[in-house]
Amino acid sequence: MLYHSILFHNNSPTSIKQGHSTSDFFHDIHIHTIIQDIVKNNDEYDLFPLFYNKLSTIDAIKYRTAIMEEIDCLLLEPLETFSRDMRKVRKYADYSKSSNEKYQQYKWLLDAAYIYCFAVKELHSSLSAIHLQSLGLRRFYKWLTYYISTTDFTMLDKDTLALRKEFDQIQYSMFIEEDNILIYPDDNENDYCQSLSRAFKQEVELAGDSSLQLFAGVQLSEAEKELQTILRKHFPKPFGKLKPYYSKYAHFINDSIMNFDHELQFYIACLQYFRTLKHQGLRYCYPEISNQKELHIIAGYDLSLATSELHVDKKVIGNDFTLNPNERLCVLTGPNQGGKTTFARSLGQILYLSSIGCPVPSKQAKVFLFDKLFTHFPSKEETGTNAGKLIDELTRLENILDNATCDSVIILNELFSSTTTRDAYAMGKKTLRKLMRKNTMCLYVTHLFELAAVHDDIVSLVAATNTCDLSQRTFKITRRAADGLLHNSTMVEKYGLTLSQIKERIQT
Repeated sequence: MLYHSILFHNNSPTSIKQGHSTSDFFHDIHIHTIIQDIVKNNDEYDLFPLFYNKLSTIDAIKYRTAIMEEIDCLLLEPLETFSRDMRKVRKYADYSKSSNEKYQQYKWLLDAAYIYCFAVKELHSSLSAIHLQSLGLRRFYKWLTYYISTTDFTMLDKDTLALRKEFDQIQYSMFIEEDNILIYPDDNENDYCQSLSRAFKQEVELAGDSSLQLFAGVQLSEAEKELQTILRKHFPKPFGKLKPYYSKYAHFINDSIMNFDHELQFYIACLQYFRTLKHQGLRYCYPEISNQKELHIIAGYDLSLATSELHVDKKVIGNDFTLNPNERLCVLTGPNQGGKTTFARSLGQILYLSSIGCPVPSKQAKVFLFDKLFTHFPSKEETGTNAGKLIDELTRLENILDNATCDSVIILNELFSSTTTRDAYAMGKKTLRKLMRKNTMCLYVTHLFELAAVHDDIVSLVAATNTCDLSQRTFKITRRAADGLLHNSTMVEKYGLTLSQIKERIQT
């Protein structure tokens, strides 16, 4: 029976790009930072490509999301345990390969196989206790049930348990006198640590580990080699079985188990990240996705802001957003520092994370399948070239408009901010009309409130302020007509043109 991927429903992923993507939107909406936070401490698995490659079909997304949600609800803890055990298996197997002493090499492999068999059986037991719903986990459980019944695994398990039992029964006494270490057969004396523990009635019982490590390091010291030689003479039977065992099971780890463990890390890393947010009072959900081009988001927020050290102990403001099937263009206006860019980032994050089968930062989300995500956020003017900021903006915008389709999503933030208001309005108006002809979904963030009225079909969004104090930002995005009243006052303040600012400049 063939193993079926728990990441790709058709068992054959499309071309996976290696490394980190250089697409603008990864940096503009801070997806790159979010992915780095998710995969940190998982370098050995190289998870980056999985997060930088969106899925192309709804079935592929639903396949992955269903697995993620089922693990989140029922299986994260046992799967984390399995993952830790497998790390130890690989570590012990590596010790076996690197050991320069043959019996130690054999014993490391035996210990690795012992943990492996235990982990696989415990995993099967955990899955058996649950009525699995997701197709991916049902497929894996079926394969795992087959695998543990194969001769290869049953013989490995039987031989490993038997040989480990023989080694566990080896007992001896060691006396240290000055420069001498004396080894005697077991004298059946009590474990003095445990006896003392009972005598003094300690509330916390020793956790079964009263051992004393005399030698540090993986490689055997000279004293340990001498000790091993003595033990081989006293207990020749178990030591004599190590070499045949090693020859038979040197490559005991099943490739499909390794594949499962690697793919599993995508889910574990993602859920550990989102559960950390949940402990901080931040919600996440599993989005509903369809071909119908509409958006319905409740309490969406910006992950990068929520996890920023600068935002510690500050309330995260969630925003609702609805876009009906016949609505394609949104123009978001409002004052500086009013939450417009944060809202734009949160929308991009929700759309992208949903496209790779991950939870999203919101209370509820209904999204659609898009083919490409384009963003255009302000960038620092390149130095060392003749290209000015406006030329750079136009070049980037041309690339977006040429490659976007009716199934794409575009987020434009403060476009044409380097030119005059009149020119910015004219170019913005032309851009919006072209996008309307392409029927492309677009969020256009701007200070030019007049752009919200370019066409009747444009949805106007406004970064709201406190009704009692217009200078106080609420960071809430509301769906209403743009008026620009506050915008005018904030622009005057931004450029230092208020009466008090002008007087101050004259005096200085």
